[in-house]
Amino acid sequence: MARPAALLGICALLVASVARASLAAEDLEAMVRKVQERYDTTHDFTADVTQEMTIASLGKTTTAHGTVAFKRPGKMRWDLSQGDQQVIVADGETLWLYQPSEKQVLKAPFDAAFRATTPISFLTGVGKIAQDFEVSVDPEDDKGSAEMHLLLVPRRDSSGVGTLRLTVARDSGEIRGAEIHDPLGNVSRLRFEHMQRNVGLKDDQFAFQVPPGVDIISAPIGQ
Repeated sequence: MARPAALLGICALLVASVARASLAAEDLEAMVRKVQERYDTTHDFTADVTQEMTIASLGKTTTAHGTVAFKRPGKMRWDLSQGDQQVIVADGETLWLYQPSEKQVLKAPFDAAFRATTPISFLTGVGKIAQDFEVSVDPEDDKGSAEMHLLLVPRRDSSGVGTLRLTVARDSGEIRGAEIHDPLGNVSRLRFEHMQRNVGLKDDQFAFQVPPGVDIISAPIGQ
């Protein structure tokens, strides 16, 4: 993202600009540490979630509501409804995407679907923000708000992975929302509410059993 040039040839303004940039960098580093530390101490969490998905090729936006559960490392479960139910489960080895109305479940290797450079990977405990992403403050961030918006671009393979805009609480570093842009121009916006941390989720909550009569389709992720 281009940043407007502010070099006007006046030494005083140049020095002031450098000082502000240094301060902003320190503030950003502190927030990144706070978010990572918050997440490192979160072994699992549950939340209500609202997902808004915009499909670029169709020019269509859909909204789904439901619940989400994460357990580190590598386990998650989404139960969403937007008229039709959708269940997404990862057990650390396999990712399952199940649509009961279609009587189909999509199966993919977890490692291929959630590489460390995948924007949502840090939620599953397989990524580190500062290590895996270039982080900056969203230029449209409202400094007077209780929430801060961070832009994350993968350090590797950014052209084929996408970018992430995180909404975090300034005081605690808690993740309140995420906006994921993929290389095809699709956008997924997530908003988490009523989050509960370290509730002791059991592993069997992340085990997916294929219902009778449901076809299994292997996804070509990573192939």
